[in-house]
Amino acid sequence: MKTIATISTPVGSGAIGIIRMSGDEALDIASKIFFTKKLTNFKDAQPNYMYFGNIVTSTIKDSILAVYFKAPHSYTGEDLVEFQCHGGVRIVEEILKECLKQGADLADKGEFTKRAFLNGKITLSDAEGIIDMINAESIAAINAGYNLSKGGISDKISQIQDKVLYCISQLEASLDYPDEMEDEAKIDCKEALEIEKKNLENLLNTSNVGGYIKKGITVAIVGIANVGKSSLLNTLLGTDRAIVTDIAGTTRDSIEENIEVKGVLLKLIDTAGIRETKDVVESIGVERSLEIAKGSDVVIFITEAGRDLFSEEIKILNEIKAQEKNVIMVYNKCDINKPLENQKGIYISAKKGEGIEELKNTIVDMFISKNIDSSSILITNQRHFEVIKKAIESIDITINNINKEPIECTLVDLRKAYFYLGEITGNSANEDIIDNIFNKFCLGK
Repeated sequence: MKTIATISTPVGSGAIGIIRMSGDEALDIASKIFFTKKLTNFKDAQPNYMYFGNIVTSTIKDSILAVYFKAPHSYTGEDLVEFQCHGGVRIVEEILKECLKQGADLADKGEFTKRAFLNGKITLSDAEGIIDMINAESIAAINAGYNLSKGGISDKISQIQDKVLYCISQLEASLDYPDEMEDEAKIDCKEALEIEKKNLENLLNTSNVGGYIKKGITVAIVGIANVGKSSLLNTLLGTDRAIVTDIAGTTRDSIEENIEVKGVLLKLIDTAGIRETKDVVESIGVERSLEIAKGSDVVIFITEAGRDLFSEEIKILNEIKAQEKNVIMVYNKCDINKPLENQKGIYISAKKGEGIEELKNTIVDMFISKNIDSSSILITNQRHFEVIKKAIESIDITINNINKEPIECTLVDLRKAYFYLGEITGNSANEDIIDNIFNKFCLGK
């Protein structure tokens, strides 16, 4: 397999730039351009040992660090060399050019991780966990990605696959000895498959929580004009992001910002105050507010403490509830108005910050169970969700038909289940699936 090289650090100036090479010729190429007083030749480098020396190209020289990872004990499972140089754009470019000049090929996106998969260092779902970590926007998403990258899902799926494979072998064997084995094989396989179906269903049931951990929770702040929506956004953010005045209609468009609560990303959207208006721009903002509310995971419906809802608020609230949305009633200005007995919800003072922590925790607790954390085995990947769903369907068909149809027909559905599960671990994934996954990676990973 060809030796590949590329820059592994982001484009731009920085303290350190990293150039990575992987393949049979990586050490040989490195020895032609890197020199250290510790060694006569870098080909004699001790694996996993960092050397200080000089890199010499046809255009530049630099004092750098170099490390050699010997196959198969490297990220890719191949001989791998990394250069750590000063992080100037031109420096890393010139070092990469010299590596290519000496015989390396430019790596494609995700090719290092793809080689790790092809060389059996990681499973396909492990690779997806790595890209999830890179793209994570919250602590919970990082932890979920890490767990996925370390085999949390693939180990569980592999165990289920082994059980399915055992059932396949038992049923296949019964074809040769129907009188002696068929009845017992059917009974054993049906019992085993019912257990594995339940295990898969339990995994599938984590997908909602997994989705919120990975992508965050979309929170729309909705209410009529001048009840404190923008003040609430500013207090949640801890900064003056939205303009706050006593003039109704100040916020004419939605404002989106993110915060993190208990490691989970909350995507806050402050909407325009909903009211009857002749202002064309403001009326568009009002319409958008209702659309945002319909598309959010939860709606904070904010009103004022100390008074009943206006008819206009009741109308808006009913319209939102008709969409079967999660709604949190929030009563603002509780520092100056005493809440009424019939006001059920969370009392806050956006101005003084009272009740804000309770509100944050309430939002997260609506979606993330206190018994589940981001280090649990969770389905956070839509592809995994679809594949597991198909596997459950195939197993369910097998269970229902195992005593009704010939063994040959039963095996067709059972092999489908095994194949679907293999699309997660990678042992039955086709080339298009594999390429699609690794194309999501950046260069150098």
